[in-house]
Amino acid sequence: MESIASYKATNPLLKDKISSIVFWRRSASFNESIIFLPNNICGFGFTLSGDLLVKNKTDFQKMPAFGARNTLIKPSEIKTSGDFLNISVRFTIPNGLSLFTKIPMSSIYQEDATSLNDIFSNQEINDIVESLFETTNDKEKLKVLELFLVSKLIVCHPPLFLELITKIHDSKGECRVAQLATFFSVSERTINRLFNKLVGVNPVNYINLIRFRNVLQLSSRTKADLLSNALDAGYYDQSHFIKQFKTFSTFTPLQFLETNSFEKVSDFYNI
Repeated sequence: MESIASYKATNPLLKDKISSIVFWRRSASFNESIIFLPNNICGFGFTLSGDLLVKNKTDFQKMPAFGARNTLIKPSEIKTSGDFLNISVRFTIPNGLSLFTKIPMSSIYQEDATSLNDIFSNQEINDIVESLFETTNDKEKLKVLELFLVSKLIVCHPPLFLELITKIHDSKGECRVAQLATFFSVSERTINRLFNKLVGVNPVNYINLIRFRNVLQLSSRTKADLLSNALDAGYYDQSHFIKQFKTFSTFTPLQFLETNSFEKVSDFYNI
């Protein structure tokens, strides 16, 4: 058995920063693996029971119980073990974790996963985990988590960064860094520095991700030819699209369709 419950933040300081807080539960008998494609809603989470496992080249590796994962670069095949409960925070802006720490995101995401103990103090993590365990329902857990997030809210993103993100999303990834630099009258170096610090990837990779996500969303709704949707989304030729698609999914578009991968992609982080 599996259940996924999504809640909106209620604290006024968090409403515009957090898109949802997700409770993901699985029984011990539920052992199917699922695919998480790269996405722009990086967050962090607390696994309160069971284990979260991510496949590397040969087998599945246990993730930190309280941690953050880099979901911007490559797909992940994930499964769980035991009676599983994970509470994850999803952000309205890419890698909103940068709102709660001064550590550059490029440093945090040098590895696939990072323990929250490397970002916050051990005492802070111990305190919130203990409080989460003491609660008896989702509503109480949400209140504990929101109080923790508000207490760690120390950074406001520069207006330029928010404007860049809005421009990239409004264009659905049909833009270039040079165009953004000209539009906002800043250097490409400035844009690169902002993305490395606040997102953890360079702006070219992020733009490519948003374009890829747009193709997936178009294709999931219309079930039309992936290549046609890719051209509509701004890819300039078939080889360019295939290369980018394989980068983000490990499949060619044809392989993705032939293996019914739309059916295997998790709703938890995806379409």
